[in-house]
Amino acid sequence: MSTGKVTPLRAVRMKAFEATSTSKRLDDWDRTSFGPNAVNDDADISRARSQDSVRNNPWINNALDLIVTNQVGCGIQPRPKIDDAGLRADTLELFESWASECDADGALDFSALQALWARSRVESGEVFIRFRPRLRSDGLTVPLQIQTLEADMLPIHHNGNNGGNSIRQGIERTPFGKRVRYWFYREHPGDRYSSVSLAGTVPVPAESILHHYRPARPGQLRGEPGTISSLLRARKLDLYESAELTRKQNKAKFNGAIYRDTDEDNPLTDGAIKTEDGRALVDVEEGYLLQLGLNEKIELYGGDTGNSGAIDFIRTHLRAIAAGMGVPYELMTGDYEGTNDRIMRVILNTFYRRQEMAQDLLVSQLLQPMWAAFLDAAVLSNALNIPGYFDNRRRWQRCEWRAHAWSYVNPLQEAETQKLLVDEGFESRSAIVASRGWDVEDVDQQQYADKQREQSLGLEYGKDRASQNKQDTPNQ
Repeated sequence: MSTGKVTPLRAVRMKAFEATSTSKRLDDWDRTSFGPNAVNDDADISRARSQDSVRNNPWINNALDLIVTNQVGCGIQPRPKIDDAGLRADTLELFESWASECDADGALDFSALQALWARSRVESGEVFIRFRPRLRSDGLTVPLQIQTLEADMLPIHHNGNNGGNSIRQGIERTPFGKRVRYWFYREHPGDRYSSVSLAGTVPVPAESILHHYRPARPGQLRGEPGTISSLLRARKLDLYESAELTRKQNKAKFNGAIYRDTDEDNPLTDGAIKTEDGRALVDVEEGYLLQLGLNEKIELYGGDTGNSGAIDFIRTHLRAIAAGMGVPYELMTGDYEGTNDRIMRVILNTFYRRQEMAQDLLVSQLLQPMWAAFLDAAVLSNALNIPGYFDNRRRWQRCEWRAHAWSYVNPLQEAETQKLLVDEGFESRSAIVASRGWDVEDVDQQQYADKQREQSLGLEYGKDRASQNKQDTPNQ
């Protein structure tokens, strides 16, 4: 029988994950569980602070401009999948005319509106677009316009019931979750001259509204600003920089100090010491050599050394702000230290992939439904003749949306890579042209017209002169 020591059992660990621990070191970690819509109960505050940061914080504003510029650029253009080339051309021509007059406010064209929608989604978390049918007598190309409504127009605190339907955060839904109405203010609640209340809201049918936002959780009804995770850090950093600038400004006012035992003599001038508001002043000319009196010494202030490590400190927080905004730190700040073309290519490719996701969201929530509404209004008003359109609307409404291509870090390498992909059959020429935001049929027509014009003028472009001269020279 063994009489050895009994080894005590290891203390049982009560939590499988350290993040779920309730020990003192994590006691200040909030454990409140918020539902997908409860998190936006204070969306009016987050929107106001986001909009304030965009107005006053240059880093947040620049990051937002980067997102909009790379996501929309000069506009995402439609390429309808209509087999009849003539009908396709007529449809695009009509759309281009309508695009210049589609804004109900009469301020922007269709491409500029896309930039406004993309900006509003990031800055305010969401944006609403309302279809506004017009009369034929209004003289529009197609009797339809679109009105952009800011997120503040839909009250976040409008909750209740309407018959058997529920109203949550201004959106009325059936018991099955289908959206049927949006309860909008008549005027923007933030305008100084307006007086709004929940009693002044009006219901708008859901089929007349498009809602552009990015749900982060299943069942989420409203969007939160894309700036939300960067707001507090950006605010604190802005206050720190302001305080540091004030400190430097105040310190720069003082060049030095003279220490003395008595105030009876002024060793720098023969006159009496000048005073201003009770402060002693000494005028010193350039190149002056000081002759101090007995028991006096002078101390001249050196350069400001109080910002030791401030650059690294600020850079660290700017990286966090850029990460929260979803933009590269290098582009947001213009600081390219330690980067090269290969590193930038990796950074930009990741950023562009994010923008492709945002472009797809913009197309599915706004652009494609607008294209369908445009075709419906065009056919109903006889502005466009498509036989059998309403018998198979989905067939005629099929459309590709193409954004302008992003600039290459190394254009020559990218062009050679694309040529290799086409030559080896890994990708089609049509796909390459489409990725650059163009239509291959349009490119072919332009090339054909260019060649015809060159031949008629006796011009030769795009040929390797060295190889051409070698072919023209007979063998010796």
